[in-house]
Amino acid sequence: MSNSERYEEVPSFWGMAGVFPGDLGVYDGDAWANKLRFVAENGFHGGAIAVQDLEDGTRFEFLQQLAKEFGQTQGVHDRIDYEESVDEARRRLGNNLDLLLAARENVPFAFYSFILKSGQHRFDRSVSLKEQLSLLSEQLRPVCERCIAEGLPAVIENHGDYYVSDLVELCAMTPGLEIMLDTGNCYLLGERPDQIPDEAFPLVKATHWKDHWVQPNPAALTFDLTGASLGEGHVGLEEIYQKLLRLHPDPSSIRMMIEWVPDPDKPALECLEQSKRHLEKLSQGAYPMKLKR
Repeated sequence: MSNSERYEEVPSFWGMAGVFPGDLGVYDGDAWANKLRFVAENGFHGGAIAVQDLEDGTRFEFLQQLAKEFGQTQGVHDRIDYEESVDEARRRLGNNLDLLLAARENVPFAFYSFILKSGQHRFDRSVSLKEQLSLLSEQLRPVCERCIAEGLPAVIENHGDYYVSDLVELCAMTPGLEIMLDTGNCYLLGERPDQIPDEAFPLVKATHWKDHWVQPNPAALTFDLTGASLGEGHVGLEEIYQKLLRLHPDPSSIRMMIEWVPDPDKPALECLEQSKRHLEKLSQGAYPMKLKR
């Protein structure tokens, strides 16, 4: 297949997982519902919810309404914890997947995503990285097997806890598990986005498409991150996008969720509009979606 033919297979699913600054006006009333409606009304295919949201009857009715009115497909997030026993984690995750699959009869879902418990990370001195990955693989293996059978992508995010290369190793240990690539979170661990290993790109099933400005802070022996309009910061989003197109076996299957963080030196709405133009350029017409209404 020629390069020109490969580049026609662009991702067609553009969602929005966050962030929602106050300027967007979503915090008056039911912020949870307002955020999801904002996502729909701005031409995105879907938003992000927690698996526990499916247990709330009012919220579930609202998700059904969004699916019917706007054609929304939600990403569902859950936590994982390498200090949890394997048996307990398998039971909990299995029950949550039961809930998700039952709900899928009325609301479409884009993926089932796992995020490591806050405070846990690859540098934990009490649990080695090798042991962490082994425990997580044992916990996730049954639920990933079920997700394969059900045709539901199962992904794990680099959430300021693991290098992308760590997730490549975890996926190799866990059949069916793929990667939610957060392009901005690389910097939280000092990982350069332009040095994400090539073997990670075929495993990317979803993204949090995010940009940052980076500023060294020698006095604190670290660096400072601030938000940036998508495509304008130091992450190098266009280069990452081109690598996805070149290295992924099916770029059209990737669920591209943005997680836009506004530039502090610009009005939030101006930053959002600039970010939308970036998406329009990349998507070749896939964003914004045509609203059903």
